[in-house]
Amino acid sequence: MPLSLSESANHIVLIAHKNPDADSLGSACAFYSHLLRNQKKVTLFCVAAELDPNLAFLPWFDKITDRFPESADCMISFDCGSYRRLGIEKELPLINIDHHLSNDFYGTDNLVDPSAISTTEVVYDYFVANGIKINGKMATALYAGLLDDSKCFSVPECSAKTFAMAHALIELGADHAVCVGWLYGRGSLASLRIRGALLKEMKLLCDGRVAFFEVSLSMMEETGATVSECKRILDEALGMRTVQAALMIMRLSCGEVKLSLRTDGVLNAAAIMAKFGGGGHAKRAGMHSKQENHNELVQNMMMMITKELE
Repeated sequence: MPLSLSESANHIVLIAHKNPDADSLGSACAFYSHLLRNQKKVTLFCVAAELDPNLAFLPWFDKITDRFPESADCMISFDCGSYRRLGIEKELPLINIDHHLSNDFYGTDNLVDPSAISTTEVVYDYFVANGIKINGKMATALYAGLLDDSKCFSVPECSAKTFAMAHALIELGADHAVCVGWLYGRGSLASLRIRGALLKEMKLLCDGRVAFFEVSLSMMEETGATVSECKRILDEALGMRTVQAALMIMRLSCGEVKLSLRTDGVLNAAAIMAKFGGGGHAKRAGMHSKQENHNELVQNMMMMITKELE
């Protein structure tokens, strides 16, 4: 069914979450094309002033702004499990489109499907169900999110539906080579430097079943690495034979810390993060914290992880 809030709105703001990935931005960019075609006034918004340059291939990337328009009368969020991940406080009608199991249905309207492998799958299903034509730009944006959240179709959650969607999008004009090239073939010098630094300082805990990484503010400044470039090491760590969970704490310039947890499925990452105010998926979850005693936070989380692994 159509999203009625967006049909009656005059100026719609499409919101990607903090430190957006290809799924969040890809979903927003595909919807941007759809609304422009319907002659809607629309703004692509992200609270982050700097975006991952590896996402610059996405259609409408150059239209993304960190300035929220005063004339907006409706918002649509993409890939955000909780309202705080939007980074704003606005009293406006909100459509919440997502696939996180931990989503708390914060929207005025909610289009949430935890069974979907990506938020772009949720958007794709919405377009198909409502007879909305998907052009080449939209197909590329949707395919990018599918490719990224499926880790280039390598995660166990990939199904026949995943590949059917990929096939349909390529037939509609999605550029597989461009998406793969930008997402997986354009590593920066900063990403190589942070990878080396993190591997050197990696700690193996719980008899080698947990890999722990600590990213200081100075480490990020010296290497020039982004948050997303730091988190890539977590998936690499899970490739080690003994590792069942990989935990990272990052100290951010705003004074907060970000914790990210990846698991092989033995542990429920979302359930663990939920105990500390975070959320995500069963194998990938995270949280932000302003707690001053970061060491205590990590110790408590490690105690829970260790207990779950016993």
